[in-house]
Amino acid sequence: MKKIGSLLIVFITAAAGFWLGGVLSRPPARSVDSSRMEACLEIYGLYREHGDQQKLAADLEPLSLSPRDFQEIIDRFIFYRTQKSSMDQAMNLLKAFRMGYDIEAASVYEISGLASEPFRLDAEILAVFESKPDLIKKAFEGKNHEQSSS
Repeated sequence: MKKIGSLLIVFITAAAGFWLGGVLSRPPARSVDSSRMEACLEIYGLYREHGDQQKLAADLEPLSLSPRDFQEIIDRFIFYRTQKSSMDQAMNLLKAFRMGYDIEAASVYEISGLASEPFRLDAEILAVFESKPDLIKKAFEGKNHEQSSS
């Protein structure tokens, strides 16, 4: 009986050590705020309606984005919309990014005013795909989408 008790104590201690080691070695979780990307989609939808470059620049100013940065963001949205086959893989990367792991990107899209983490822009864009797919449809499909869904 003493041997079973000793083995049980050793097993519990080892399990606790493995668990504690996992907790302490795991990177801190990240939050991904998609509000800036959501605002970009709303601005893009409005821009598609009016086509006014000056209004676009004025709308981007509160977000601290240049028209070039805005174009890069919209291009990334278009990329993910057209590459549906890679969306599952991208969502797995988003999950890993949120868990705190560093993502080594093959190509990095840097936008002024965003954090310097290589996958941050894509993470924010993917978070919109995850949480607000209707906003993406509305921005890219415009009024026709609203009428067809009514």
